[in-house]
Amino acid sequence: MKKFLLALALVGVLTPALAQPVVQNQVTGNECWNAGQGPGGPSAFLCLFIIRGGATNLPMTIAGSFTIGSVAAQSQLVAGGNMIVTAQPSAATITMQPNPVVDGAIIGYCNVTSGAFATNVVTLVANSNQTMNTAVTVTTQAAGSCARVQWNQANATWYRIQ
Repeated sequence: MKKFLLALALVGVLTPALAQPVVQNQVTGNECWNAGQGPGGPSAFLCLFIIRGGATNLPMTIAGSFTIGSVAAQSQLVAGGNMIVTAQPSAATITMQPNPVVDGAIIGYCNVTSGAFATNVVTLVANSNQTMNTAVTVTTQAAGSCARVQWNQANATWYRIQ
């Protein structure tokens, strides 16, 4: 009986040390779950970056034209997110990421400096087989503001939302 009680006490002492933490307070955005549509229905993976609007905040300087996702540093934005522009940009044309684009993806062009951007024209344009419902040309932009567009898969169109 003493051995049994000793073993039981040992298990009670070691169990908390071996347990894994239950709460994860940091997420990468790459976490995915299999989401089904009821018993026997189709399923698909639902990833956190889609749920939170692909909110990747990418600090960057803009020194010329580029296509989102064409450079490894900007590939984080292909599912949506904000270009956190940290200095007055050069004139540039920013082409949206190529298809396929996650339905509802939002791309933001944000001035995070303490001063307004002025004089240099930055234009957001649609990629091949996409449209932009209204021209998004930023000549001046207030400090702390963003220009945002959202992708609508059904219409293959980017809509300016801010």
